[in-house]
Amino acid sequence: MDRSWIRCRLFSKPYLDGINDFIKFVSERFGENEQILCPCRRCLNQIYGHKRVVEDHLYIHGISSTYDRWIYHGEPLDAGMNENAEQLDEHVGLNEDVHLNEDEEDPEDTFPDMVQELYTAEDQNEQNGEKSLFAAILEQMKQELYPGCASFSKFSFVVKLLHIKSFYRISNVAFTAMLKLLSAAFPNCSLPSSYHEAKKYIRALGLGYDSIHVCPNNCVLFRKEYEKDDECPVCGESRWKDKDGRKKIPQKVLRHFNPCR
Repeated sequence: MDRSWIRCRLFSKPYLDGINDFIKFVSERFGENEQILCPCRRCLNQIYGHKRVVEDHLYIHGISSTYDRWIYHGEPLDAGMNENAEQLDEHVGLNEDVHLNEDEEDPEDTFPDMVQELYTAEDQNEQNGEKSLFAAILEQMKQELYPGCASFSKFSFVVKLLHIKSFYRISNVAFTAMLKLLSAAFPNCSLPSSYHEAKKYIRALGLGYDSIHVCPNNCVLFRKEYEKDDECPVCGESRWKDKDGRKKIPQKVLRHFNPCR
């Protein structure tokens, strides 16, 4: 059985399909309430947990990159040895490709970190009787951007587009025009039709952000006791681009993502 997916990018289609295969494999060999060893990159088959917890760990932390024979989960020691030997060169080539892809990943892409924060907040949400955001996000991650797309889900693509918009300060009108062009060029893609629709889609999953005005010199945040101030109480710099503050356009804005909202 090809298990090269264990070295694929987290939340890519091959990786999600591989996790489903692993959970199915385990379910055929262990009882529903029976605890199993967790093969994620943190637990490394040293800590037991229920299947649901193990599955969450595999989504968040990734499966151990060397655990391609599931001997701790019912697979015989000698299973697949000949197959592995014959495909050794192929696997070496695959590893080289994976390392190259990892080097090319955007260092500013904090998408896995955002999902990690959601998972950390999961227990608190459950204690408060709130709907699980992590479960909702996970379902969205499984929806393909278009049939057969392995690189992006609709959710990850929209998040990435919004990140680019914010990072390069693209206007709302320009962003909407880009979405319309992408939708026209790629009709099979499931894309929002405007910036407001994209923002609404993200907020519906509890992933909105709070905009907080910041002193241009990073002295203070204009919130709480400084919320109504027009000037920085430390350096005296104006909060607004126009000195009289009539247009109320802030010089600097912090966009704060709160996973526990």
